[in-house]
Amino acid sequence: MAVATSPQPLTVGEAIQNNQESVPNHNTKQSYASHLLSKQSAAKSSKLELCPVTFEHGEPTVEFTIEEVNAFTMEEGLHQAVILKFSYGKPDLQELRQIISKQFDVKGYCNIGQLEYRHILIRFDLFEDFVQALSRSTGYIKAKGDEFFFRTFPWTIGFNPREETSRAVVWISLPDLPANFFAKRSLMSIASAVGKPLAVDKATQDRTRPSTARVKVVLDLLDKHPKRIKIHIMDKNSGKVVEHYQEIVYDNLPKYCTCYKHQGHDERSCRWKTVKNKEDVVVATENEGLGNLDKLQGDARDFLNAKRAGQLEDEAAKASLVEQQISQLKEENNCEQKQ
Repeated sequence: MAVATSPQPLTVGEAIQNNQESVPNHNTKQSYASHLLSKQSAAKSSKLELCPVTFEHGEPTVEFTIEEVNAFTMEEGLHQAVILKFSYGKPDLQELRQIISKQFDVKGYCNIGQLEYRHILIRFDLFEDFVQALSRSTGYIKAKGDEFFFRTFPWTIGFNPREETSRAVVWISLPDLPANFFAKRSLMSIASAVGKPLAVDKATQDRTRPSTARVKVVLDLLDKHPKRIKIHIMDKNSGKVVEHYQEIVYDNLPKYCTCYKHQGHDERSCRWKTVKNKEDVVVATENEGLGNLDKLQGDARDFLNAKRAGQLEDEAAKASLVEQQISQLKEENNCEQKQ
């Protein structure tokens, strides 16, 4: 099945390619009323109500409400946008526009552009294409005999290429959910207590696994993730309320490091934070005036020299050696003072 690649905006100087023959328009006559109506409509659409500019401490300031920002997001098609982040190299943009449409099996229109060298922004017209692309948490793009590893993230307001978003796509399971709550409206409503529901898995959709429902959601890794949700079933006639506590299981919930702004690990296992702590130990030791610092040798000495020169390499290993040798030096100092 041939897949048509998504059209892209022309660059400056690029010739327009049009294979369709022009069809003459025989309906050239237009009533005065319709002509006037179209003219008024065009004038109305071209007139924009601009937000006022104010000055604070001499600096111009424009203020938007969150509702306006959300409207801008919808207008620019960013409510269904995916970020592809490449780790080690990537094909050029024209190749990506050809490959992604085919590899992601895009059924509608998608706009592909480069945000920054490692980040590609894809906007989808169809929600189905958006969900399918976002579901590929990791993958490879094959081009010219090479494979380029990428990860996907939902585009979010305030996107920063130097930081990974804390929002992620996660499957949640609802074990022993009553069969009547497998209906789409009830299932999506329950899942919305966790995040934005995107889709259900095939077994849930086909009703072939009535023991558990699974829903794909976009959630914030920094939020609290409830382990259960209370479902109220109310009889409006009698006023009687029946409660059902539904367990929520998160499948492979990614960790997020607020120190490094990266998905995949937390602060306790963050190498950057570990190295920073080791540096602080060295700085604190220097400030204490420990006279035996000159006794540091090998990698530990190189670490200090590199730190002073602002050229820190292989930080974790060297910092570990520094900490060990500093501990030994402290013990030696204590022994000397006792003597």
